[in-house]
Amino acid sequence: MANEPLKSLYDSLGSEADLRRLITEKVKEDLHLEFKQKNNRSHPQLEDSDSSQFSRALSGLANSDGGVLVWGIETDKQERAKTLKAISDAHTFNAVLKKSLLNSTQPIVDRVLIDVIEGTKKDGSGFIKCLIPSSDKAPHRAMLAAREYFKRTTEGFYRLEHFDLEDMFGRRPHPSLTAHLELRPRPGDDPHEELHFAFINVGRGIAKYVGFVCRFDDGVAVLASSGGPWNATAANNGLPTVVYADNASVIHPTGIVSFVGNTTIRRAAKGQNLHIKFNWYCENMTLRSFDGEVPPEKAP
Repeated sequence: MANEPLKSLYDSLGSEADLRRLITEKVKEDLHLEFKQKNNRSHPQLEDSDSSQFSRALSGLANSDGGVLVWGIETDKQERAKTLKAISDAHTFNAVLKKSLLNSTQPIVDRVLIDVIEGTKKDGSGFIKCLIPSSDKAPHRAMLAAREYFKRTTEGFYRLEHFDLEDMFGRRPHPSLTAHLELRPRPGDDPHEELHFAFINVGRGIAKYVGFVCRFDDGVAVLASSGGPWNATAANNGLPTVVYADNASVIHPTGIVSFVGNTTIRRAAKGQNLHIKFNWYCENMTLRSFDGEVPPEKAP
């Protein structure tokens, strides 16, 4: 099913009065809303330019976050709704658009909704609204728009580059883990510090088999690790090292910080920046690395 905000937007456009409201309020095209005019409004058939526009919109919105496409609205230079341009025999045009779904993209975009918005003249003219959901079968090629792949941004549609396609074809949906490290010196005369490890999944896929290797400089004593499935606390190339590998739990793409564990260390330079070499990974994500300093958290 399409996401609820898109479905609500689609349902809110049920009459010509609703479309006139878009013009009165000077609603602008955005990431999820696109206005189009038919090239020749006097007949309901798709001309080449109409087919190209529809094919590109299907590809671009399905490859992105989905959206609502409205046929029969002219925009101004700022891409705001300006004038209604009703289409003759809107019901036939509606049927033609639905039929064209079969050859407009490859693969076909599923769950597209297309409906007529009746005009007030009662002569069969009107407007068309299309709900194009984000697709889990992306990327979709626009077969009638130079056979290119498109994506939607706030600035309109753009042609996907090779690296975009590589990402969509090779790792869809894929997780993307951002590491968050906090160094917490214990208060007072306690000589120990804790290095806390957490991740945020900013991708679209579930992160499975999360793991990392953290190497410390010589002179850092690793005393204990807690809060997760630690595989080892040992030396690597002569350096103190902790290894973490979780083969059971997952990190969902919620954008919320997920704490995975912490390591207690001791060193002469308590409270100063801590240099580490940190590599982390999960299934369907390439290995990521950080080689730098973690500043200590300030005491409350």
